[in-house]
Amino acid sequence: MIWHLIAVFIMAVCGGGLAFALVKLSRNRFPKWLIPAFAAAGMLGYLAYYDYGWYDFKRGQLPESAVVLREQREATFFKPWSYVYPAVSDFAVFDGKFFARAQDHQRLVEYLEYRFRQNPIEGLDTQAFVLNCDTLERVPFDQKHKVSGAVEKIDRDDVVFRKACR
Repeated sequence: MIWHLIAVFIMAVCGGGLAFALVKLSRNRFPKWLIPAFAAAGMLGYLAYYDYGWYDFKRGQLPESAVVLREQREATFFKPWSYVYPAVSDFAVFDGKFFARAQDHQRLVEYLEYRFRQNPIEGLDTQAFVLNCDTLERVPFDQKHKVSGAVEKIDRDDVVFRKACR
């Protein structure tokens, strides 16, 4: 987080310095308000670049067996460029690793789902699930092996079902 703040300040200095050079080279024919305008444009440009590049950067760090389950895009007031084309700010990943076992003549699969989020502070949440391959139901569990949510029906087209139950 501190590195992004430093990068924003560097882009402000670069943008403002470019405008300052233009004003001086034109012998003050350009207005001086260009200096803070270029500094602001540099800061907003870096923030937009980081916002749109974050998802591809994070996806590039994942192993090849990882599959993106869902993406979430949202427009935010403090990111005016997101009203034109919202960037991915949240996505869930299945890493392809699971543990399968049989219980009561039903095939159960245990797996982890990782949720990467960018806003407001970048983070990672991990959620454990148990998937019943026969009834197409999954249940979330917490770290104490207690059910932490409602039973959810899934489709046969679900990525986790196709990878773990076949």
